[in-house]
Amino acid sequence: MNLNVQKQLWFSHMYQTHQTTLLSWFKHKLQHHHQSEDLSQEVFYRALKSHYQHENIKEPKAWLFGIAKHVIIDHWRHQQVERLYLEALAQLPAEFYPSVEHEICIRETLFQVHKVLEELPARAAQVFLLSQLDGLTYKGICAQLNISEATVKRDMKLAFLACISLQQQ
Repeated sequence: MNLNVQKQLWFSHMYQTHQTTLLSWFKHKLQHHHQSEDLSQEVFYRALKSHYQHENIKEPKAWLFGIAKHVIIDHWRHQQVERLYLEALAQLPAEFYPSVEHEICIRETLFQVHKVLEELPARAAQVFLLSQLDGLTYKGICAQLNISEATVKRDMKLAFLACISLQQQ
């Protein structure tokens, strides 16, 4: 049997076997159940585009739930960014509110930054968010993550280069 056909059959079986369980897990974790379906689909999308060989995955359910944990963390980060943006917007006097077009551009940029951060190694994204959202210094990040300042600088450089690539697109 063709390898692609085997992978498709394996993936189809995984979807049929674990989709309902993942959906229930997301509904348990989220306040808004309508987001659960989107996030459970995101898990399968990431699983499908991953470079793992399906033959090497010994515990498919555990593997999927590992992906699900990353998906929900990304979702919460995205919500945090949006909440911080709305809080900052609420602090502005009415005459300084951005136009609808400008607000759409701002939100789109935030979504693009979020996508770029998703592509980074998890620690680099975490370092960037701790610095830019939580306002931690490099030393504070070192202490919180138990990593060296050189590692923080390397991760920040990686994140900033990824963000700069957005400008060049």
